[in-house]
Amino acid sequence: MGRIREWIAGDQLMPWAKVGITLLAVALPPVVAVLLFGRVGAVAFVAAMPAHLAAKDNGTKVALLVTLVMGMAGLLSLGRPDMAILVAVCLGLMVGRCGTWGLARPCIQALLTWTIFTSPIIAGSELPLVFGIFVAGMLWALAVTWWFGQTFTTGDEPPENAPHAVAFGLVMAVGLGISVWAGGRFFGSHGFWLPLTFVVLCLPPHGELFRRTLKRFAGTFIGTGLALALAWVSQAMWVEVLAGALCLPLAFRYMPKSYTLFTALLTVSVLEILAQVSDVDQLAGERLWTMVAAALLTVGLGALAWVALRLFRPEALKALLDEG
Repeated sequence: MGRIREWIAGDQLMPWAKVGITLLAVALPPVVAVLLFGRVGAVAFVAAMPAHLAAKDNGTKVALLVTLVMGMAGLLSLGRPDMAILVAVCLGLMVGRCGTWGLARPCIQALLTWTIFTSPIIAGSELPLVFGIFVAGMLWALAVTWWFGQTFTTGDEPPENAPHAVAFGLVMAVGLGISVWAGGRFFGSHGFWLPLTFVVLCLPPHGELFRRTLKRFAGTFIGTGLALALAWVSQAMWVEVLAGALCLPLAFRYMPKSYTLFTALLTVSVLEILAQVSDVDQLAGERLWTMVAAALLTVGLGALAWVALRLFRPEALKALLDEG
């Protein structure tokens, strides 16, 4: 009983107050924007999520910079698949370089939502409106994070040594370019899941790359199974929306405790919300296939980077493994 009680309300769980702040910063802007502007209002989430996370890591100034850069990169990629691949390669190299200053994590967090610009689910014909919603969502998230004293609360990220940063930048550039191309070619309107998953797996510390890949695969599999089971029980809209709304705060609460459980709950939330515009069986299948593809791509490129560092800079590899 003690272990069960510790799991439900352990010290490592995110306090409910912080869960509420996260939802206020991240979930409220897209809800309001969708009510006002329709489907394109989802862009507010694309801005609010990385802005909030980056501000918690490195403060509002860094968060403003990285989120704005990714937003402009998103506009360059929106509705232009060829440009999206070129932008992906450039962003991958930039993120690798930022690691030398200890800024890989906020850049990758912003890169997560940039991937959504590579799919056709966001209309590309209203660029001023898209950018306006993006900026508004970003500023709201930064203001909430600052107002409630949540900046600089997640700990410092150690700077990467030069060989590690070069290897990571090359992995990001090649992997992101391939995943954007493959996502658009083989997974249709939800192809952004492939580069998004690849980027998630590349979050630092990079010494935990293979372990985190396994945990995310397990969480995605569990979450997809739960979403399908719920769909078989009931496909009523209110049930799907309620399940998605309940799983989102629970995912944030358990994020510090269990990466696998966080991934499972977040997967349920995303699938149930997207089920309002797509068939849940199709969404679940695409989610699993993109997870498998991203895991294989990440592990393969990570292994190549490991071999290169092992052969040419073994001291850099040792420092990387010690970090993980």
